Order: sequence, then C-alpha cells, then structure tokens
Amino acid sequence: ELTKGYAVGGSLYRYVLKRFSSFLISIILVITVVIILESLHGRNIIKTIYDMSLFNLGNSSYFGISVTSLVLTALAYTSLLLGISFALTVYLSAFLSIYSLTNRRLRNIIDKWKYIGTALASWVLSIIVIYFLHFFLNIFPYGTPKENIFPYLFMPLISLFFPYVGIFSNRLLSNVKSIPANYKGLKETILIYRHLLGNVTVVMLSSISSAFIEMLLAEMLVEGIFLWPGLGELLKIAIFHGDYKIVEGVMVLYSTIALLSNLITDIIYGVMDPRVTR
Repeated sequence: ELTKGYAVGGSLYRYVLKRFSSFLISIILVITVVIILESLHGRNIIKTIYDMSLFNLGNSSYFGISVTSLVLTALAYTSLLLGISFALTVYLSAFLSIYSLTNRRLRNIIDKWKYIGTALASWVLSIIVIYFLHFFLNIFPYGTPKENIFPYLFMPLISLFFPYVGIFSNRLLSNVKSIPANYKGLKETILIYRHLLGNVTVVMLSSISSAFIEMLLAEMLVEGIFLWPGLGELLKIAIFHGDYKIVEGVMVLYSTIALLSNLITDIIYGVMDPRVTR
C-alpha cells in the first residue's frame, strides 16, 4: 500500500470518536462511583445526578463553604506547581537527551539519574529537601504560603521535577538508535535533528502523557508534605476530618484531568501518525 501511495491509516473521524467514547465511559464510571457514595449517605439519586451535572458538590462539613469553590481555588495552586514542574521536566529532559547523544559522559550521568529517579520517590525526596534546605541551611521557608508564595514554591518544585528528568530522558533515549559513523557523508547534527529525533517525536507523545499523570499523582503527596494549598493538601485535610464531599470533588477533578490528558494525547498521536487509526 505504501508503494502504491495508498493511505495506511484508517478514518481519523472514527478514531477520534472511539477515543472520545472511551473518555465518556470513563467519566460516567467516575460519576457513578460518586452517586453510589452519595446514596450510601442517604442522598436522593436524582438530586445527586442533577447537582453533578451542574458541578454542585454541596457544602463542606469542615470548612462550611461550597466544595466547588474550595476545589477550584486549590486547582489554581496545583496548576501553578504542576505546570512549572512538568514544563521543566520536558524541557530539561529533551535538552539533556539531545546533548547526551554526542557526549558520552553526560549519557552515563543520565543513565545513573534514571535509577535515582526510580528509587527515590518524590515524597522521599521532599523530606530530604525540607531537612537540607529548610532546617539545615535555612534557605527556603516551609509551611502554608503567606503573602509571597514563590519562596514556598521552590522546594516542592525540586521534589517533583528532579526524579522525573532522569526517567523521562531515558525513555527518550531508549527510542533513539545509535548514531552511525559518518553515514553517507552527513554531519552528525543533521543525523540527530533531522533523522533520529524526528522518528521518536511521535513515540514520545505517549510517554509525555504517562509522565504527566505520574507527576499529577506524585503532586498529591508532595503538596501534603509541604502544606502547599493545592488539591493534595485539600484532600489530606478532608480525609483527616472525614469530609467525604471534598474527597468526592477532588476525585472527580483528578480523574477528569487525567482522562482529558489521555484523550488529547491520543488525538494528537492519531493526527501525527495515521497508522494508529487503523
């Protein structure tokens, strides 16, 4: 089919429709779990479904205000921390991976970094960072951010992106073949940027999506350790005080973000590589 010039992929419309259907089914399952939990607490199912359609999660039993307001406020802090840490992870991983193709010493460092990132979870690194940078050196503040939030941002940022840089770099390098010596007279930079990296761009989309979800889950623990007022800290407070409505709201929001991430990645993947639509 390739030699005849025929398309090797299927219908992009059917592919997107299939992925969107999977997204809707997953969302319905999450909402169903919330409805079951609400019914176990004596709420009317029809009223619960109506409120869920309006994203009206009721009032918090601990804070005494709207759960929707609490969740959306915490989402702003979570988005700030996750956005910066994820952008740093992707940028540094790509930068280090490219330069390690021509630098053997850097390649060895990245290989070791992978094991550090795998063995050293973000929550373990968080404790080390707090002890070293706050209690030992007293450089950065620890606790709930007050007037200026940026000094409080630095330590959770390190704990989040540092382990994942090595892991993500090795995922990228595992899809890159070794550089042939003087292949057909082409320069090394042309081989790297035009041929090697171009072939792994599509493959790495799935890795970016999985890394985003992994970092999203890790951030829940990191926020609770550093008292960062995001969704993870809000969830910790809700669990400690038995506020099940906040737990439901955070669960629905986290699930929606993760599912949307997968949906967007799958659609971009299908556009860039029509073979997956078959």
